[in-house]
Amino acid sequence: MKKIINTLLILVTLSGNAQSNFISSGKIEFEKKVNLQKETEDQHWLDGIRDKLPKYRTSFHNLYFKEGKTLFEKGVDNYVKIPFMGDDKSVDDIIYTDLKQGVFYKKQNAFDETFLLSDSIRHIKWQMTNDLRDIAGFECHKAVGKILDSVFVVAFYTDQITTSGGPLSFCRLPGMILGIAIPRSNMTIFATKVELTEPKPEKFSIPTGKTKKADYKSFTQALQKALSDWGDYGKKYIINSLL
Repeated sequence: MKKIINTLLILVTLSGNAQSNFISSGKIEFEKKVNLQKETEDQHWLDGIRDKLPKYRTSFHNLYFKEGKTLFEKGVDNYVKIPFMGDDKSVDDIIYTDLKQGVFYKKQNAFDETFLLSDSIRHIKWQMTNDLRDIAGFECHKAVGKILDSVFVVAFYTDQITTSGGPLSFCRLPGMILGIAIPRSNMTIFATKVELTEPKPEKFSIPTGKTKKADYKSFTQALQKALSDWGDYGKKYIINSLL
């Protein structure tokens, strides 16, 4: 019995030390959920069949991080075709960020074309709060920011992971962002687990393939021009394309 108790004490001590150590590399799984019931409220052609839609469209993504670099891409392929709805092309987005150099690259689909955006990391003025939340076993601090003039973003970051990255193109808080909520887009992205396996160097490379090159400004202008007559749906499409 004494031997069993001593073994348990050692395990508890090791667990406590693991949580107190700072993490600089690894892999994070994120679950992205979009509330379809709310997201389609302005699409009146769905009024008679909206109750047949699932409440959420869910996808999983991985974020690899090491030495000030991150790569965000599709994870477990659980994509389900939803009746009456088009495919969510953003599931296949790949976002590479070099936090030291202050640049990001994003490979994404729009208008049946594949674009490769390259630009400086977007500046977000974050407002810190005293709120705390546990996400994937990490104590996270809440911060609120604003993008695209009017889109509020709620982020939860942990300073136990020293890389100041995060899902999509959100970063530069005092630690890793493990949770994002964007009410305007009826979207949440929260970490489900953190793995301490060190990613291979080749994981951190700029997305390649046949793409149309653009920077953030020119891509935004192209979206605005193409969707100028699409009303609220067009505005929502632009916002979601620039996250």
